[in-house]
Amino acid sequence: MEQEKLNEIIADHNKWLKNEGGKRANLAGADLYGVDLRGAKLDRTNLRWANLRRAGLEGVNLRGADLEGADLYGANLEGAKLEGVNLCMADLEGAELPIGVYQIVGPGSCNRCTTYDVINDQIVCGCWNDGKGNHLDSFIKRIEEVYGPKGENPDSIHYAEYMSAVAFFRAMKDLNKKS
Repeated sequence: MEQEKLNEIIADHNKWLKNEGGKRANLAGADLYGVDLRGAKLDRTNLRWANLRRAGLEGVNLRGADLEGADLYGANLEGAKLEGVNLCMADLEGAELPIGVYQIVGPGSCNRCTTYDVINDQIVCGCWNDGKGNHLDSFIKRIEEVYGPKGENPDSIHYAEYMSAVAFFRAMKDLNKKS
């Protein structure tokens, strides 16, 4: 997408956010590879399946935005506001993440990158989607159902990898509660 067109969409979206006319930004499926959106106000924007690879999203307000399936590989999200963001099936591998979002690369059988957003209690892991917000407790239940000793596909290695990731995520959640 050309920068000029993107700037128009964002300006229109900002008017919409202030109830001054305009319209909600719909950037679903948009190719925004490498775009620099530093500090933009994109709260409640539809960015489903958008290509945001290597995008500069430092300090961007994405509160309540829909980033389902978005490609955020290598994107810079430092300081981004992610409260209420839908990251289901988003690719966050190699992204520079804001405080409160943690990533472990290596465990699992699919995508091998598991990201946990402490603020929203939301897991992004491969193609897993429980349709209920992908919360940590649902993720643990799914690990038990699939890889646990009595699961559909018992696998002690994947089970141990995922449960180690869960232990780390729980520790980070506890630390964030204290700060």
